[in-house]
Amino acid sequence: MTPASIRDERQDLILAAAQQIIAEKGVDAVSMAELAAATGLSRPAIYQYFASKDHVLAELVINEMADLSNAIDEHIARFDDAMERIRVWIHYTLAHLASAEHRVIREISIASLPEDSRGMINAMHGHFMMALLSPVKELGVKDVTATCHLIYASVAAAAQRIDSGSEYVREAAALEQFTIAGIAGALQPQ
Repeated sequence: MTPASIRDERQDLILAAAQQIIAEKGVDAVSMAELAAATGLSRPAIYQYFASKDHVLAELVINEMADLSNAIDEHIARFDDAMERIRVWIHYTLAHLASAEHRVIREISIASLPEDSRGMINAMHGHFMMALLSPVKELGVKDVTATCHLIYASVAAAAQRIDSGSEYVREAAALEQFTIAGIAGALQPQ
């Protein structure tokens, strides 16, 4: 094994331990000592890979945003039709936000993360939103930015309803109908 692969393996081990701690005990239970105990590494060894607990949490959020953005880009690239790309974005984003893995990430307060990490997260969120913004713009919507933010808020609200026990299929169908109607109403007059 190369030093780089050992480093990657240990970072992944630490991140997996952090996710497990959050899932079982909540985000406040994550500490360098807890991470050391969960991984079998020493506390000084944990500090070799991450400067602080907040850097560990930031890396979890960054990794999730990167995975989500890459997956959405891959899925929507298969379609030429703008409305179909919007549907794919909506359904994939809803499935992701309603997943158990994302529930763990949602517990992390972005405001508590290091400034340099927040900048990266904001940039990645912007990239993620571009996958929606482009097809919405293609359709000729009057206020593209507001429409995209409203679509995202609707997806997040549907994910919360699913978390509260609502049926996924029902929420996804209602969300798609609501979004299509909203886009139709937001189109510029021809």
